[in-house]
Amino acid sequence: MSRHLRWSVALGAAALLPLGVLAPVATATSAAPSAARTHAQHELVEVPARAALRDAVDPSECTTTLLDDYIDGLLAEMTDEQFAFLVAHQDVLLAMPTYEALFFGSPDDPDFALDSHARQLTNTYRDLQRFWDIESDDIQLMAMHPDGLLDADRIAATLTLMVQTGELDPMTPAEITEEAETVAAFMQAQGDFYLNPLWTLNAYAFSGEGESDPVIAALPDKLVFGDGILEAYDAIGLGDVGPRVIMAHEFAHHVQYELGTFDSGPSDPAEATRRTELMADAMASYYATHKKGLALNRKRVADALLSFYTVGDCQFASPGHHGTPLQRERAADWGADLAAAARPRSMVLPAETVVELFDAALPGIVSGS
Repeated sequence: MSRHLRWSVALGAAALLPLGVLAPVATATSAAPSAARTHAQHELVEVPARAALRDAVDPSECTTTLLDDYIDGLLAEMTDEQFAFLVAHQDVLLAMPTYEALFFGSPDDPDFALDSHARQLTNTYRDLQRFWDIESDDIQLMAMHPDGLLDADRIAATLTLMVQTGELDPMTPAEITEEAETVAAFMQAQGDFYLNPLWTLNAYAFSGEGESDPVIAALPDKLVFGDGILEAYDAIGLGDVGPRVIMAHEFAHHVQYELGTFDSGPSDPAEATRRTELMADAMASYYATHKKGLALNRKRVADALLSFYTVGDCQFASPGHHGTPLQRERAADWGADLAAAARPRSMVLPAETVVELFDAALPGIVSGS
């Protein structure tokens, strides 16, 4: 994938409904506001809820995670009217909070301040900055919240930039205004429906370095955590480790950005994404189990990683392929083994060395040999 952005989300495949052409991993179909419009050709930020929505109708044998039942519950709690509205307006409901944080978010803006698990995430972020030997002072840490779905002006501003940057199919200003007003009015009339975790069930790392689009290139490096993903980890009993481990996975993508790892892998998009995602799992496990990192139990770390992304997947040809569940488990085990082998126990390998060692081990992680 050419975009210098990776997202990670804990979504169960059995959770959402599949209508239309969607992103590799998420739940929502890409139907447009009122018609079954084909989604844009690429996504700057992949939105996992789209695939979950698709897989709820056409389950994949490789998508079961600890979050499946949780996401099923979110959908089951919707009224028929709410679910129908989700299907018809998924580009806004499932993507707007993600892209609003990307385009407009700032750690100094209360609208994007961390709330849930704020201290846990902030402390882990600072610890990761010390742990990995890369330049990371320029990364902005922030949250995405669902409140913008109540505000037609905020929805319209986000959709405008999504269309401008090719993340959404073309819409006229009048169409954008109409869609924004329709969504805001519906959400305002539905009580606390705007707080559904599904809208912010996402976390991602972003870097605009090397992008040709001036809007995207001007965006600062970011780590963004949705309220929904944090609420989900609490619900499945991993709230103590999940946010920290996912922070480690997303921070690993920033390590990859700094080292140019995305430019040194396979030419095939699916293989390239599998490599960097499995590597991020391994690096997260290395940090999370290392004595100088979080020093967590390796089983809890693996559980958090495997439930993080719906698509420990079988979509082998998809540009969003993250690796099968077994491959992701082997990558996490590899990282934990590397941490356990440190001599002295406090020694932390340079990030570049970890990448080189992982690349050498990748064939065995993929094949299981």
